[in-house]
Amino acid sequence: MHNLVNTTYPMAQQPPEGVVTVLFTDIVGSAALKTSQGDAAAQEIVRGHFELLREQVESHGGREVKTLGDGLMATFVSPRSALTSAIAMQRALADGNRAKPPEQQVQVRVGLNAGEAIREDGDIFGSTVDAAARICAKAAGGQILASETVRGIVGAAKELQFRDRGRFRLKGFPERWRLLEVAWEEEAPAVVSPPVLAERTPYVGREEERAELRRLMEQAVAGRGSIVLIRGEPGVGKTRLAQELVLEARKAGMFDATGRCYEMEGSPPYIPYIEMLQQSLRRGPAGFRTALGENAGEIAKILPELRQVFDDIPPPLELPPEQERLYLFNSIREFLQRVSHTLPLLHILDDLHWADDATLMLLQHISQHQDKMAILTVATYRDIELDAARPFAQTLESLVRQRLAHRIALKPLPEAGVEAMLRALTAQPPPPALVQAIYRETEGNPFFVEEVFQHLSEQGRLLDAEGRWRSDLQVGELDVPEGVRLVISRRLERVSEDCRTALTDAAVVGRDFGFQMLQSLTQLGADRLLDAIDEAERANLIVASDDLPAASADHAVEARFRFAHELIRQTLISGLSLPRRQRLHLRVAETMEQVYGKGAEAYAADMAHHLYQAGAGADHATTARYLVLAGDQALHSAAFAEALKDYEAAFPLQPSGDLAARADLLYKRGLVHRSLSSRWDEALPDWREAASLYDRLGDKEAAGRVFDAMCQQLLWGLRYEEAAELAQRGLALLGGRDSTYRCRLLGWGGLTVSVAGYYAAGDTMIRRALEMAERLGDKGLIGSALGAAAVRHFCYSQWKEAAGSGLRAVSLEHQTGQLWDLAGETSFIGTALDVLGRFDESRELYSLALPLITRLGHPAPALEFHVDIIRAGKMEALETHGMRSLERARGGEDAAWIWAGVVYLGVAQFWRGHWQEALANFEEAARIQPSGALDGLADAFVLLAKAYMQDREGVHAILKREGAGVPRRAAQNPVASPLLMVRAARASGLGLKGLMGIMLESRAMRRRGPLPRPGRVNRLGSWAILGTAVEGLALVGEKSEAAKLYPLILE
Repeated sequence: MHNLVNTTYPMAQQPPEGVVTVLFTDIVGSAALKTSQGDAAAQEIVRGHFELLREQVESHGGREVKTLGDGLMATFVSPRSALTSAIAMQRALADGNRAKPPEQQVQVRVGLNAGEAIREDGDIFGSTVDAAARICAKAAGGQILASETVRGIVGAAKELQFRDRGRFRLKGFPERWRLLEVAWEEEAPAVVSPPVLAERTPYVGREEERAELRRLMEQAVAGRGSIVLIRGEPGVGKTRLAQELVLEARKAGMFDATGRCYEMEGSPPYIPYIEMLQQSLRRGPAGFRTALGENAGEIAKILPELRQVFDDIPPPLELPPEQERLYLFNSIREFLQRVSHTLPLLHILDDLHWADDATLMLLQHISQHQDKMAILTVATYRDIELDAARPFAQTLESLVRQRLAHRIALKPLPEAGVEAMLRALTAQPPPPALVQAIYRETEGNPFFVEEVFQHLSEQGRLLDAEGRWRSDLQVGELDVPEGVRLVISRRLERVSEDCRTALTDAAVVGRDFGFQMLQSLTQLGADRLLDAIDEAERANLIVASDDLPAASADHAVEARFRFAHELIRQTLISGLSLPRRQRLHLRVAETMEQVYGKGAEAYAADMAHHLYQAGAGADHATTARYLVLAGDQALHSAAFAEALKDYEAAFPLQPSGDLAARADLLYKRGLVHRSLSSRWDEALPDWREAASLYDRLGDKEAAGRVFDAMCQQLLWGLRYEEAAELAQRGLALLGGRDSTYRCRLLGWGGLTVSVAGYYAAGDTMIRRALEMAERLGDKGLIGSALGAAAVRHFCYSQWKEAAGSGLRAVSLEHQTGQLWDLAGETSFIGTALDVLGRFDESRELYSLALPLITRLGHPAPALEFHVDIIRAGKMEALETHGMRSLERARGGEDAAWIWAGVVYLGVAQFWRGHWQEALANFEEAARIQPSGALDGLADAFVLLAKAYMQDREGVHAILKREGAGVPRRAAQNPVASPLLMVRAARASGLGLKGLMGIMLESRAMRRRGPLPRPGRVNRLGSWAILGTAVEGLALVGEKSEAAKLYPLILE
């Protein structure tokens, strides 16, 4: 046969110019023919087949161009002549085969396409020719396939019959081609090929639901957005209803994006929002960058590809992990607000019952503001999947309770709906008995109805060759499978083995998959896999993604597909044994590393999922590495619950001797615990162990980083003794050398000692931190040290010093991007400026800080207090703020500050004249108020309320109290707490005189009364009591005693 390959025959004339019809043929099974007949006999059979084909080409006015292996290539001026020639070929071959034994029969496939071609040296070239060859490759033996172009040129021709065979992917062509089979049999075949369903099944019913969605869409276009939750059983049509709304939204000028949630442990957090952002980016990069604005750095945390597309995106702000999430959420909300101001948006969140915690929290955050945005969010979920243990159940309850979402319940179709579906699928009325039978078995579930129809059609039980209902249809004899998974299984049995292999491997990859990945995974080869994908598409088992990234010079577009329904994927997976499934997961992970190389780390969540699901077959160290990477990515994007799952899964898989890896993982898990309000205390054991491991490893800076995190958290929680102890340990470990973390620990330790009530020692430690920061030349460290100094001065009512240090700190922190620290210190600095009467500077400071507080989500309680209440006298604002502060504190976020929220509520009641209720709140706050420099703030309000109620004895009882400011641990053990402060101060290098000063100051605390001492540094709490004592003594008739105290106020 070698002498028949690539032979060009002379022609009576050159191929025609312009539009031509190109025909290709090829023998199916030529290798088997050669094996069974031998080379000589097989060559004779092939030669005879060529003579027959050439006869038909010549008799129909065609011109043979050349032979290619076992086939030939010919051209025709008329597509009608090409088609009749192809029909004559198949009929002549069929006649010849009848006289031959089966092993000598020849089956030929034929493919045709029409278009312009390039002529050169008797040959023709170009995409028209390439497509014709690819179309021929898609045909089966005895089949003729033609492109839509051929049919379009021929037009209506009674002698030619075309059957739509669906859309195919042709190698080398990015778009799918619709191919048509040309009928050539003189009599109808005994077995008919099933008609191909419409690419989009016509939609029927749901008029009320569509009207409601249309109404909400119109409201969103007008700027009043909302959330709609569509619920129902699997296959009832939730996603399809949302897709129908998308079509209407596009007509209304809305921009739509769809994101899906996946039933896969370890899927990336925020995945539906990531998918929607990706779609928006691909459809309009320039406008997308403009809309990102100053939020680009934060949004790039969950969409890293932004940094590859745009080179002007700044790094994200450095914030405490527990605050990163709120800032990220605010950034996404602001971005959506900007976009919706110019273009109304429709967001589809599919399968929300599988959503991760981070996605649901973001949805809830956006929902609080959606009524002021031109955004309609439509989310679908399975009501049978509601499980109290899953995060979605709580989100659903919250959205409904707050009336932030509309709900639409989809029920199965009635019998009339099933009849309408069958009518739409076939464009003709269905037999009533068939409608009843399908309705009885499917109970009106639309997906089940369509699957049953497809199943019976593929068997040739419903429709004839013309697509009409069979005249011999016997409904009673139809075998309708019980259950949707069974009917899917039956349909999967009818596709080829290659198709099932590809689909099974794809099912393990996930709900959607790429062609390149699947090609490497299945090892079928490009051509066989293309055929398998085409077959699966024609069977409506998968659909091609219509949202692909734009091609670039260095990035080819990879075709992507997804399963037409999650039930199809689940059916495929359910047929796998556990060992087989684990082996496939391992192959997926190995293939991902092979395909993506170093870039596989960008898919850490997927890699971790597949390696973890692979079980013992995967290398434990590799699995642990990807789990940690996935956790890091989740932590970076403030998805703390997801990060915790990954970190905890990694612990038992890490090599037991890798202490550095364990220390790193402990530190990271501690960060996650700190960020989850309900698990704050769980951070400390992790951090303590991490610090010890770093110490053993000799990594002092890493240990210093851990001690820094612990001290900061403990000080915010007003746990002075623990913070001082850890500052001492960290400083002792770091030694006397200047370093970043020694400087930070000096600052935190000094502030801790100061707020605990030991002014002199804290002053020395903070001054040393500032000196070290200046030696290091680090503006950020200088700003932090000045900020600590400002807060310390505030705690001792040193207003001028607080303002001076604070304004310098604000300037440096603004320059270095330490915006979280800036926002937290503003309330202290602003108060100092107000007390000093520097109102213009105070207003300027607040105008800088207020937007930051809103964006960062910083609590900054005193700032709200001063701006909204003291200046404007808004009692409602004070009460609202008190309730919000209590809610945060009792929810675990700021538990140490419950007393402050109670004070705010008491002040609001006091101003309204409800003195008894106010006193009860003040007394509760006094019982739980912090010790140290803040001690006495709640007592001041107790004194004032008692004075207004004419309780003279109560006023004097407060003024006679001793031991003001003594830490609780010191009250129980007079030596323990001061010794902790001494150790912390000693580790900072404080001399013997300073250390003795702490012990003396502790002794003075136990004897000190609540009022300030003339000519000395005094606590903020004592100054607060002095202010209310002067007013209170006057109210109970002791004006002379009040007058004696008044000079202290002037001091």
